[in-house]
Amino acid sequence: MNSFDKLVIDLVFKLFSRSYYFFHTVEFMAADNLLKGGVVAVIFWYLWFKASPDDQAKRVQLIATLISVFFVMVITLSFAGLAPFRERPFLNPELKFNSLIPFNEMLTKFSSFPSDHAALFASLATGFYFVSRKTGIITFVFVFIYILFPRLYLGYHYPTDVLAGTVIGVSITVFFSRSVAVKNIISKTILDFSTKYPEYFYAFLFVVTYQIADLFGGCREILGYIHNLYKHQF
Repeated sequence: MNSFDKLVIDLVFKLFSRSYYFFHTVEFMAADNLLKGGVVAVIFWYLWFKASPDDQAKRVQLIATLISVFFVMVITLSFAGLAPFRERPFLNPELKFNSLIPFNEMLTKFSSFPSDHAALFASLATGFYFVSRKTGIITFVFVFIYILFPRLYLGYHYPTDVLAGTVIGVSITVFFSRSVAVKNIISKTILDFSTKYPEYFYAFLFVVTYQIADLFGGCREILGYIHNLYKHQF
């Protein structure tokens, strides 16, 4: 563990109570997908339907954000799979987390680096910022308090895990948000499709935002099922 991680974790221990009520409140915040992804999905739909002088540019940006999220998650999970395995902080005997039982034992089976939560929500907040600075800033504050802080407090991630995930999420979404070529393709194909066939487009868009609210739980289960079938076959 590097000195930066230890400094931040020690600071979290010093500044925030480890009482039963505070700990389990933070644990609830970390566990409840509706109050994490659900809130961000609501913000997405709010921005989509909020009247503005240039609705088309706004919606192109929101679609670009969703496309960037796909690449963010693929790259983040690839890093987690290819980089050396890193145990969660609550499993590190040097720290004070070892007396606390995690609510989800599956966390012990996946590498701590980088944080896919940080990558996903930093990506979305960045995309929202390009649509509305005020909404983007509010989303960033929400993400820090409600999503990133609990993962540090509970020992699910080291600070460098969170920073790495945030950098991945922000940088990829900035690239997509500033790419004229990407926006031209979206405008000429996806947005045109949404106008001609709204019944199909909005049905699909609902599923995408539902998966964001569910933190892609359904997609992960499907991929896990296919992976298990493949392993059994070969």
